[in-house]
Amino acid sequence: MVKVDRIEMPLRLSRLGPEHIGFDLEMANSFRDGPAVICMIGVEHHDPQAGRCISEVATVTRREDEEALVRWFLARLADFRQAQPAAKLLSFSGSDNDIPWLRERIERYGLSEAESAILEALEHIDLKREFYRKTQNNNISLKKLEELFGIEREAQVTSKKVSYMLTDIITKGGPGQIPEKIHAYLREDVHHLLVIYDQWNHIELDRLFLTELEYLNQLASLLKLSRRLLQNGNGRLNHARDRERIDRFAAELDTGLAASLGAESFSGFVLPKLPSLTSKSQDLDRLVKKYINLKTIQVMDAKTGQYRLRRGLNKPKGVLAVVRHGGKLLVIRRAATVERAPGYWGLPGGKVEPGEALGAAAERELLEEVGLTGQSGLLYGTTTSVSGEFELFWMEMDVKDPAALKTNPEEVAEARWVGPDELADLEPLLAGAIEGCQRFLGMDWGRRRRRAGH
Repeated sequence: MVKVDRIEMPLRLSRLGPEHIGFDLEMANSFRDGPAVICMIGVEHHDPQAGRCISEVATVTRREDEEALVRWFLARLADFRQAQPAAKLLSFSGSDNDIPWLRERIERYGLSEAESAILEALEHIDLKREFYRKTQNNNISLKKLEELFGIEREAQVTSKKVSYMLTDIITKGGPGQIPEKIHAYLREDVHHLLVIYDQWNHIELDRLFLTELEYLNQLASLLKLSRRLLQNGNGRLNHARDRERIDRFAAELDTGLAASLGAESFSGFVLPKLPSLTSKSQDLDRLVKKYINLKTIQVMDAKTGQYRLRRGLNKPKGVLAVVRHGGKLLVIRRAATVERAPGYWGLPGGKVEPGEALGAAAERELLEEVGLTGQSGLLYGTTTSVSGEFELFWMEMDVKDPAALKTNPEEVAEARWVGPDELADLEPLLAGAIEGCQRFLGMDWGRRRRRAGH
């Protein structure tokens, strides 16, 4: 039912004692006909006397074995605590994800008090929350922490890919076998927790405060989600009063964001109060979660009055005009004579002139390059140019007459309207174009076309 793979790795950590046990879990979570399934749990602890780390990865490949996996994990924690009375549970973002999922399973399966008590008895150290407490930066991933601490990852697989693969295995319902690369991925996740925490207090984390651009992108994401809730005919908001309140909130957020961009600082920015709402939807839940995360960030230090965000808004700026019509996106191939990226496909856009507002720059570039008159709208967020010189601001554009398109040959060799499955066929395509479109417009952008017979 539960398969356990145990590995001992020679490693003597310099500061970490034997009382810490790191853990992580992986889920098959793309089911439509039932709840997500925990099918992998990894644990690891350090034995300083023997100079080794002991790693265990427990797996199941059937939905009905999930309960046995949870029981195995709790029993493992109980054994560890018996050996180490001061045991501490180490995770990354476990407070937000893994611990709540485990608590839900404990309740679902009606586990005994003795079994369930062990999870609450151990002190829990969440590295994501610890990082935030030290830096006010909640825009951190385990991958970023690994980079920060100089740790190279060997397992070349993403969390999303792991989820899809596990879903496929669980769906088949047979004995199945989880690929070794997924074992390696989970094992590295847990092992790196111990390695990072061993050096936790010996790196200057206070220099890693959130950047202005990271904060800007979080605000832009919140604004985008607010606007999505206001779309007509989607049933996301059930009451007219809720629509009015979200509309007012989005307008205040947009105004404050525009003012901060103009001032190139968030020192005067105040996050508007999120109104109480009666509607229920996943997007509304996401909005609340994003808002709470942003609300906890102290842009100004309450004690010293100092600005806590690292500078970035003063970096040279460029704009990209996002023009969509009939489900397609406007892209251009840059003229061979232009200074930057000649001959490459990308979005219309260019450099923001000194003192020029982002929206005005996007409107100007669109008119200059393809002869279209448009009105700037939502700021989707930012990416960095290929050269690293410019921060690129993705601006939504409303064009009344797309048929008026007329390219300026001095700047544009060709213009096209492309669908999500045509973007990846453009060659040569500017680096980051697909990633940006997927991030701001949806994961369908950049997908490959299905060929006949496949």
